[in-house]
Amino acid sequence: MLWSDEAIQATVIIFSFFVAGAMMVGCSSAPEPQPEPSKQEIRQDSDKFFQKMGQEEGKQTPSP
Repeated sequence: MLWSDEAIQATVIIFSFFVAGAMMVGCSSAPEPQPEPSKQEIRQDSDKFFQKMGQEEGKQTPSP
């Protein structure tokens, strides 16, 4: 059985609306807000950063 042009067009339009609706529903949910880091976590992260920077400075050799 062959489909008529009208049936194909109607199927494509219905499928397009379904896909567009699914995308709007799937993408509309907002992500959960992340909790603010505590002062201790910030301090630990910054300490790690500065330790790593100090190690990298020690590895660099002065250019002649």
